[in-house]
Amino acid sequence: MADNITFDPPSNLSLLQSDEFVIAHSFRADGTLLQSGDTEAANSAWVWKSYGLADARARRIIETDLSLPEVVRDALLSPGDQYQITYEDGWLYGELPDLQHKHYGDPRELSYFRFAFNGRLFISGRRHPLQSVDDVRRAIVGGKVKPISPKALFNAIFRRFLDLLKTEITDLSETLDSIEDHIVGENWQGERERLVPVRRQIVVFHRYLTAATGLFRHIDHADRRAFPEELDDLVEGLSRRAETLHSEGEQLQQRARLLQDELLAKLTDQSNRFLYVLSIMTAVLLPSTVISGLFGMNTGGLPLAQSDHGFLLITLLALGTSAIVYFVVRKIGRPRK
Repeated sequence: MADNITFDPPSNLSLLQSDEFVIAHSFRADGTLLQSGDTEAANSAWVWKSYGLADARARRIIETDLSLPEVVRDALLSPGDQYQITYEDGWLYGELPDLQHKHYGDPRELSYFRFAFNGRLFISGRRHPLQSVDDVRRAIVGGKVKPISPKALFNAIFRRFLDLLKTEITDLSETLDSIEDHIVGENWQGERERLVPVRRQIVVFHRYLTAATGLFRHIDHADRRAFPEELDDLVEGLSRRAETLHSEGEQLQQRARLLQDELLAKLTDQSNRFLYVLSIMTAVLLPSTVISGLFGMNTGGLPLAQSDHGFLLITLLALGTSAIVYFVVRKIGRPRK
């Protein structure tokens, strides 16, 4: 179900609620997790709550949590999926892309990551297991990542998504390199079947990167004056990172388009050569067909009908005519100097 469900938490993980539809982690000011049953739990620096929005119980918890602003609850429980990010009343909330978890779906398919956070609380929700969220959670549990605030957690999750997307784009680039080598080396038969799904995947990634980049650019211009300085720096840094990756995706898309155009040109050239050979064969065999058809009529008065050498003479006539047509066509098709 959710990325947190399949993980067996260690003893140092503080679970505010252990139900399968919501898991919460309490953090100290230095970003470390509070131990289970720690007396400092009530005085934790901040809390991360993760909800499985496909579960009605999780949705009910959010609906009845009056400590959350109404706009935040509406954003987390919205029936539709659309990329958005908004800052209002000290809360940054919205919906951003993430890759589906590799163990529970197609790791190259994108899903939706819903979030909302202020200075002391980070809420995340998803309908499908998400790879970036699970990777960051595991890194936190293992002590490799120590987010000192909800802002740092949001930064870690979205940067992890961009890193995963960067890896996917790199793999697609290497596949394009292989296809390009085959096309240049005239060993391009069958490369069209490889290129089509690669280009489709590039288009999908580029589309979502465009949406994410546009969201950060929009909030940067619309809400920047209301941002605290640290949140302003966060959005600016993520926006730059997303724009850089967006540019790489754009270049990759152009490469794929050029390779497809070159491949289509080669296919067209091959078809033209086949048609040229077929046209020559048709022109060469046409006189023989006419002559054999003419002398094959069952009517009286045909020349050479009574001759012992009639068949041989007609055969030589047909071959000679075809030979003359062949040399004429070859002379016409010979490039002029």
